[in-house]
Amino acid sequence: MDVRKELSVIRLTGKYLLGFRQSYLSIVRKSAKAVLLASNCPEDLRGMIELAAKTSEVPLIYSGLTAREIGQALGKPFSASAVAIIDPGNSSILGETG
Repeated sequence: MDVRKELSVIRLTGKYLLGFRQSYLSIVRKSAKAVLLASNCPEDLRGMIELAAKTSEVPLIYSGLTAREIGQALGKPFSASAVAIIDPGNSSILGETG
């Protein structure tokens, strides 16, 4: 799966939330279908997201992309270490969770 391509499809046809805080809250509220983590996500934040996702049974997607690359793939001028996928739109990213 090409994560960049899937993120650009989500950007155009789906709904997502950027950043640790928004992603964490969407997991707790069970509104996230999945959460994508950057390869350089800080360990303490990664641990908190992993624990919340396991508790709420939200799938995690471990990306090979850095936070900056994820931000660029979503058309943003900033980094995003976590992205909560609320609605994947026409993307097939949820078929690749784990």
